Amino acid sequence: MARKHRSHTRIANSQPAVQFSVGWYTEQEWAKVRAAAADPELFEATYAEWVEMAEQTLSGMRARGLNPEKSYVTADKLLAWCLAHSKPNNSASRAEFVSQQARASNEPSV
Repeated sequence: MARKHRSHTRIANSQPAVQFSVGWYTEQEWAKVRAAAADPELFEATYAEWVEMAEQTLSGMRARGLNPEKSYVTADKLLAWCLAHSKPNNSASRAEFVSQQARASNEPSV
């Protein structure tokens, strides 16, 4: 019976952290997106409160072995995307926009 090398066992058992993008805003962009949102009640009352919540969320994700990346959202791009796709500026559309934005930034240029 062949013996496994310890390094093979470590490689086989080690999995890279899951990587995905989360929407991230500057204070000015957060205010613009919130002002135009179909669901402004889902936003924190202030940008500072949003940053605190978002940072805690990222920390919790990292603690679970996830590897979230910040994907900066500009209100103009988000709102243009919503208009082009006939979608409201709501949490589901914002998540879809961030996902598509992240995919587009990770595709190799031709």
